[in-house]
Amino acid sequence: MTDKVSSPAAQLLPFENEYFRTTYQEYFRGKRQNLFRTMTEFRELWDGLQLLNDIWVRELSDLEHLGDEMHLLPKLIFTAAHARFLTAIELGFSCCIGDAYSILRDGIEAVAHAHRIFKEPGAASAWINKHKGKAQEAAYKKIFEEKKKENLFPDEHGLRQLHTYYAQFSELATHTSVTSVGKSFEDSSTAGTVRWGFHYFETNPQRLARLLNALLQAASHMEEAFFGCFGTRLNLDPQLVKMRGQFHQIREQQRKYLRDTYKLGSI
Repeated sequence: MTDKVSSPAAQLLPFENEYFRTTYQEYFRGKRQNLFRTMTEFRELWDGLQLLNDIWVRELSDLEHLGDEMHLLPKLIFTAAHARFLTAIELGFSCCIGDAYSILRDGIEAVAHAHRIFKEPGAASAWINKHKGKAQEAAYKKIFEEKKKENLFPDEHGLRQLHTYYAQFSELATHTSVTSVGKSFEDSSTAGTVRWGFHYFETNPQRLARLLNALLQAASHMEEAFFGCFGTRLNLDPQLVKMRGQFHQIREQQRKYLRDTYKLGSI
């Protein structure tokens, strides 16, 4: 992370100082400092994500009373996706890139499941009964695991774009692979010594910009799928429609700004 932008110094609370051992204090303070510095350096993007969260919360509030009980389960799964989105913001801005990718991937999957159940209510039974036996598990796999791109990511409501991010995040998330571990690897060897290092946090501004743009774009498509399912009701809220229009402007502005400022190429 560059030092060109001033941000507040991260401090631990007395409670944290009492309960954290020295090494964990250092880790936790560093993570919190990353959060403050990333929020400061990427302020406009942070504001955009805060607005998107406001949009999600307003949509969930508008749908508090549903007239069709078949919509209860997909709404619940969409809510779980929103929770993943919030966690991904925290992790991403704390420079825990792999963890943010992993959580957001789960959120995308939740959106895809919710959308499929909303469009085909009969799929709810397979989703609910997955662990009740081999036949039920097979029925679940047929709908939710086989031919994922075709079955879960149709070309509507931003889902096909979400599949691109889903595949990307699957490779970069925090499972044990060359790609996942390699992005935090550093060879610090000298002529007489072999030394490998692992960075707990990603503080390279260009890599952070790429992650945060992906977070912004993917989260936008997640909300788009949610709105697409319940649009008949949600379009009746003029303030929500206005908020969504404002967010889409911010999203496009940030995409161009990050691309040009951090030399991200085609994003």
